[in-house]
Order: sequence, then C-alpha cells, then structure tokens
Amino acid sequence: MKLDRDVIVDLLPAYFSGEASASTRALVEEHFRENPEFEKFARSAGGPLEVLRVPPAAMDPAKEKLALERARLVTETRSSFLGLAVISTLMLFLFRIQNGKIIWIMWSESTRGLLFAAMAIFFWIFFLYVRRRKDPLPSHTKFLWIATFYSLLPFLFKIKNHQIVSVFFNNDDPSAGFILGFFAIALWGVYFFQRWKARQR
Repeated sequence: MKLDRDVIVDLLPAYFSGEASASTRALVEEHFRENPEFEKFARSAGGPLEVLRVPPAAMDPAKEKLALERARLVTETRSSFLGLAVISTLMLFLFRIQNGKIIWIMWSESTRGLLFAAMAIFFWIFFLYVRRRKDPLPSHTKFLWIATFYSLLPFLFKIKNHQIVSVFFNNDDPSAGFILGFFAIALWGVYFFQRWKARQR
C-alpha cells in the first residue's frame, strides 16, 4: 500500500518513538525501502520533519491567470443559464386576481405559455449540460444550442378542436413563425462564423 510522503512524515514521530503499531511500522519501512535517500535523511539527527514534506509546485503566473479566467467563465456560464432557467420557469406561474378568480397570465394565451415552457425546458437542459463541464463552453457551441432551439420553436403545436394547430404558423397571424424562422437563420449564420473563427485560431 503506497501512501503520500506527507502521510509518512506524519507517522515518523510514532515510528521513531516506538509507539507505532505493527501495521504503521510496516508502511513506514516499506516507504523507506522504496526511498532509501528519504530514509537516510529521516534518520539523520537534527532538522524538523517539515523539510521532508513534498513542496507544492509553484504555478507559473500566466498559467495561474489562465486557470482563474477559465474557472470564472465556467462559473459565469453556469450561473447565467441557471438564472435564465429559474426566471423562465417562474414566469409560467405569474397570475393576477380578477373578479375573485386566479388568472394565469402566461396561460391566458396558450402561445405565450408554450413559448415560456419551451424556453424553461431549453435553459434547464443547457444548465445541466454546462454544469458537468469543467472547461468553458466555446462561443460557437452556445450559438449552436440557441440556433437549434429557435429552429425548433416554429414547430410548436397545440391541439385545438381535436386538430393539431401550429402555434406560430396559424391562419390568424403567421408573422410570428416567419420572424422566428428568420431569427433562427441569423443565429445559424453567427454559429458558422464563430466556428470558422475557432478553427482559424
């Protein structure tokens, strides 16, 4: 069984005083056999045991700054999508009291309710995805997710009079669907541009 040197150093006082158990003595002596220079230095008189510990490697300032920046970006991305997911979810429960009755604001028109429900699901999925990542999410990946989301929005539907009806491409006013479609195309353009920039680096 191999232990870190710091653990062995902690066991040395009991080992040298003869108070260590048989298993502890075996661990220390095994480490001595594998590290004769360490044993020689440990048995020599004088000098505190602290000098036997492995010193932590000094991090290059540039690398430390880069690591801190990466950690900041990861934390910001997680916090941003968590906030958007929570806000989108809470919006679904907005209500007002009218004539003694509760009126659900977002669900008074099914279009708004479905839109915010889709947004809430999207942001929660995205948050769970970035939560597992240890590296910052590339810009083109963010635009890929958002472009995909807005590309799927025009396909939202509802059941009306036992028929499937498009939420945004309805007979009354299909302009919302076209606006979302153009917005999705623009986002795809930004995604491919960001992806091209990432490959040039």
